[in-house]
Amino acid sequence: MKLDFRPDGRPIPILEVGDLVRLTRAEAGPAPAAQAGEWGKIRSITERGSLDITLAGYSRPRGVALALVSDFPATNVIPCDHRGVALELPTWSNSNKNETSGFSIRKMRS
Repeated sequence: MKLDFRPDGRPIPILEVGDLVRLTRAEAGPAPAAQAGEWGKIRSITERGSLDITLAGYSRPRGVALALVSDFPATNVIPCDHRGVALELPTWSNSNKNETSGFSIRKMRS
C-alpha cells in the first residue's frame, strides 16, 4: 500500500493488489455475499478503481467455500492487518515526521 496526503495532512491510502482490506459496508444487492466487518486480500483492481477481494481464509472459517467479492467500491474498504484490525495511518506534518511503519509515502501537491 502507498500513502498520499490531503493538503491538511490526512492520509489517503492507495490500495494495491495483495493488500489486506476490511469492508466498511455490506455488498450491494438483495442477498449480499459479503458483510461489513469481513476482510480479505485484494485480488485485482479494475480500471474504474473497484476491487475484487478474496474473503475465504481471512475472515471466514476454514472449510468455507472460496468467496470472491467482485467490483466492490474502493471507498467502502479500509486497510487492515493480517488479523483484520484497521491500520492506523500516519498523518503528514512538516514539523514532525511520523513513523511510517513500512508505508510508501508521497506528499500530495497543494
